[in-house]
Amino acid sequence: MQVLTIDRRAYLHWIRNIRSGLSTRSAILKELESNTWLSASKISTKVHVTAGTVSYHLRNMEREDIVIRDPEGSGWRLGNLDQTILTDYASKRKKKFRKKRDKKP
Repeated sequence: MQVLTIDRRAYLHWIRNIRSGLSTRSAILKELESNTWLSASKISTKVHVTAGTVSYHLRNMEREDIVIRDPEGSGWRLGNLDQTILTDYASKRKKKFRKKRDKKP
């Protein structure tokens, strides 16, 4: 039996967390632990998925402040993972959700 190791940061609030997405995001996060800017294509060769798949997961993780994009290029790295008070975290997420829900076409 194969054991699946999931990084806790791979669980996202705004999308459905299925096993394949969790394992892909966990592998991406593992590659980003070097704290250097990595492109989606470099990550994709190490994770063995397409660059488009990596970009999709990186954008979703960026939306939840897990990773950050290099403002001067096409690289990514882990964001600031500061500890926060739970009530501050919850209120921040609630505000983001309200903004998204209020924007209807």
